[in-house]
Amino acid sequence: MNTRRFSDFILPAFVCSLILNVICLIGNFRNFPENLPGGIVPQPQGHSYLCPFFRGGLGNLMFMYSSIYGMAKEKGMGMGVYINMELYRLFNITEQPITDKSICDKAIEIYEYRPCAYNVETTGFTSSKNIRHKSYLQSWQYFATVEEDIRAQFVFKDYIAMKARDVLRQAVSSYYPKSASWQNEAKHLTIIGVHIRRGDYLKKDKIQYGYQVASSGYVAKAMQYFRDKYNETLFLIFTNPNPTDIKWCKESINGSDVIHMTANAREIDMSAISQCNHTVMTVGSFGWWASWLNKGETVYYKDVARPKSSLKGDFSDDMMDYFYPGWIGMD
Repeated sequence: MNTRRFSDFILPAFVCSLILNVICLIGNFRNFPENLPGGIVPQPQGHSYLCPFFRGGLGNLMFMYSSIYGMAKEKGMGMGVYINMELYRLFNITEQPITDKSICDKAIEIYEYRPCAYNVETTGFTSSKNIRHKSYLQSWQYFATVEEDIRAQFVFKDYIAMKARDVLRQAVSSYYPKSASWQNEAKHLTIIGVHIRRGDYLKKDKIQYGYQVASSGYVAKAMQYFRDKYNETLFLIFTNPNPTDIKWCKESINGSDVIHMTANAREIDMSAISQCNHTVMTVGSFGWWASWLNKGETVYYKDVARPKSSLKGDFSDDMMDYFYPGWIGMD
C-alpha cells in the first residue's frame, strides 16, 4: 500500500490513523482462508512456526498434532497446519490454519530421539526459525501442559458423535432382544469398548522389528477384571475390517456378555469406544486415543514390544512415557 496518497488529504491526524487501521483490518481479513471451521482462533502474526509431518492412521495424526501443539505453545511458536488437515474434518480444532505453503515446505527439518518416549533432545530446537518436526512424537508428556486444551479440541463433530451413539444404542438394544423396556434395564449395564488390532502387526518385518500382538489370554484377563468389578457388563469388540482379524476375534473372544461389532468408518468407531464406560486396548495408537478420550478406566497390554528388540528401544525403559498415567497394565 502506498501511504503517500494520504498526504494529499487535509484531515486531522486521528482521522488518517483511523483510515489506516481500517485498511489494515480489511487486508488481514482478506488473508483469512475461506470456509474455516467455526471457533478457530487466529494465530499471532510475525513469529516462527512449528510444523508437523502428517502420515499414518488417525491415532498417528492425533499424536503428531497434540505433541506439536504442546511444543509450539511452550516455545511461543505458531503451529504450521493447513486447512486440508484431516483433523479439521473430524474434530472441533480451534487452531487457525496458515495459508503460505512455503512456511512448512522450506522449514528446517528435524527428527525425534525416540518415537514412543519423551526426550528433551526432541524439544531442543530453536524457536526463532520455522521448523518441521518429521516425527511420530507418541508420548503424552509432549502435550501434558496443554492437555485440557487438547481435550477441548478433540471433540468429534456432532454428526460423528451422533452416528457413534446410534451404533452403541443398536448394540445395547440387541443385547435385550425380547425386552420392550431395554432402555430401563440398560441403566445398570457397564459397557466396555474393546479394541483389537492385529493385522499389519503380524507381518514379517513388524515381527522382526519387535511388534507383538495381544494374546487371547490377555483379553480374557482384562475382561474378567471388569466382570469382577461390575454386576452386569457388556463388551463391545471393535477390530479392523479384515477377515483375518474378524475371524480371530470371533474364535477367541466369546461370552454371553460379548457383542462383535461391525466395523464403521474409523472416526465412528473411535467415537463409539470413547463413549463407552470403560476400555480395553491392545496395541496401536488408534486404541490409545480411543482410551484417552474415554472418561473411564483403561486396561492396556504391557507387552507391546519384544524385549531387547528395536521396537523396545523406541520406548523409555518403563514404557510410561507412552502409556498414560492411571491406566492398568496387564500381560
